[in-house]
Amino acid sequence: MSRKLLLPLFVCFSLGVYSQSCNCDVTLSGLSSTTLNLVWASNINYSPGDTICIPAGNYAGIRFYDFKGTANNPVTFKNCGGQVVLNETAYSALEFKNSEYIHLTGAGDSGYNYGIKIAGTGSWAMGIVLSALTTDVEVDHIEVATAGFAGFMAKTDPDCNNTATWRINGFIMKNLNIHHNYIHDTGGEGMYIGYTLGYKLDSGKNCGGTQVYGHWLENVDVHNNIVENTGWDAIQVNLTRENGKVRDNYIYNYGTKGHWGQSFAMSIGGGTYEIYNNFVENGTLEKGWGMQVINGESGTKVFNNVFVKPKMHGIFLHNRHEFEDINDGYYIANNTIIEPQRAGVHYNTTVLHPINPSDLYRNQSEVSSYFVNNLVIDPGYDFEGGNTWKQNQESYFDFNERDTRDSLLTNIYTNIMSRDIDTLGLTNPSILDFTPASSGSALVDVGSTLSSWGITFDMDTNSRPSGTGFDIGAFEFQSSGTSLRAAIPEELELNNQIVDVSRETIFYPNPTRSSFRLMHSNYDKVQIELTGMDGRVMYKGDYKTGTSFNVESFAAGLYFLKLISSEATEVHRLVIQ
Repeated sequence: MSRKLLLPLFVCFSLGVYSQSCNCDVTLSGLSSTTLNLVWASNINYSPGDTICIPAGNYAGIRFYDFKGTANNPVTFKNCGGQVVLNETAYSALEFKNSEYIHLTGAGDSGYNYGIKIAGTGSWAMGIVLSALTTDVEVDHIEVATAGFAGFMAKTDPDCNNTATWRINGFIMKNLNIHHNYIHDTGGEGMYIGYTLGYKLDSGKNCGGTQVYGHWLENVDVHNNIVENTGWDAIQVNLTRENGKVRDNYIYNYGTKGHWGQSFAMSIGGGTYEIYNNFVENGTLEKGWGMQVINGESGTKVFNNVFVKPKMHGIFLHNRHEFEDINDGYYIANNTIIEPQRAGVHYNTTVLHPINPSDLYRNQSEVSSYFVNNLVIDPGYDFEGGNTWKQNQESYFDFNERDTRDSLLTNIYTNIMSRDIDTLGLTNPSILDFTPASSGSALVDVGSTLSSWGITFDMDTNSRPSGTGFDIGAFEFQSSGTSLRAAIPEELELNNQIVDVSRETIFYPNPTRSSFRLMHSNYDKVQIELTGMDGRVMYKGDYKTGTSFNVESFAAGLYFLKLISSEATEVHRLVIQ
């Protein structure tokens, strides 16, 4: 029976078949490839701590209702026997409603890094959704290969007809752990977590004259994801009032639709966050903005991030409400910002949504924020010698108000601001390797010690400091004997052949813990060969430039990556952590 978009049909499940394969307690069977699959917990014989398997195959979307695990015994949902591919043409592809203590993973088969793949959604639908008061969820090893709107969405919007969704009634979405997913080619956001409006004021929702606010979030950790080719923001997180982290993500070619205010690599707000170790590269159209923090609370930290050629500012900061603690503002440290269209960092503390009406448009110049150990290269702004109060430093660290700049002068220190990247002693900026090339680099050992801020490592997770002091920017130079990169000879023997080893890295990230992507190459399609230090070929196969290659099945260590094409053969170093 074919499905009509205006008169959708659904398939419902009452199966609870026990299976030994994949260590499954329950295996779903009879899933439809043409009709949205509805799975109610009341029809499944399961207990907290059980594993529910989705057999490998091609299906329409799946919607799970009312599944409940416990904090110590979550209910695990995983693929079994191969890859699960969901191709939904009208709705979101995979959704959990009114569920808690859930682990959704695509790691059910060792042959697939992303064992669950979203191959299609409705035109304005999502790849994965956590909604209807769902909380306490881990999601990993999922590929969202396309989505009409957001690749991943986690929130319950306030509903005038359901007061349980109103913040005042106490629901909190907590303990979200979203990691090692690959999200790309979305019409809207890559990830959309939390209701957009309603931090302190401006709820955005009026129910019969009552201002209704979206729920809070707590303990949100978004890490080690690859997010590429998103129409709007790559990662948006809002209303995490406690312990929000966005870290170790790789973001490329985002904001491709160029929508004003919706083209950020990361749009973060309404709470307290640590945002670190993210690598952000604009796409060839250069439509993606940097990142923004809107209404971040006292103690929010942004450190060890790399931003390459962001449109607008590298980091945009704006607190539209009154800070709760004027002695503890933002901490912006050890970031590397390359050729932003405007300033490296822009800071605006003007109150736009005041609790006290008399505070409207008040400038919070007294808030103690810090800007330390950042590397900003060749911003688009050029205030040097201009006929305004803004001069050289404001091209790099810009402020809406002179009073704000003046009050923070003692908090802006040991940054390097340069128009000429070639004078700084970086390894190879042309292929996005911004590590110090040697101990003689202008970045090495000249920073301020920030261990008291909890910054004790760099973007490669190397300890800070490794020398006599902190280095500037996202990377800490590793002295001789501590860096695998520095320990490799210029030539080596591979499979009885003497080959030149390139000093340049043309793929990212390197070192890597999960995957890499060839970023700059003269070849559209090559064969790659991954060889260990003992000369054994660990992998050989075709590769298309720009796609993600997973390395999680390989042991940590040094490898050599050979690129073979009809024109040439190249060998590069690769470190798997």
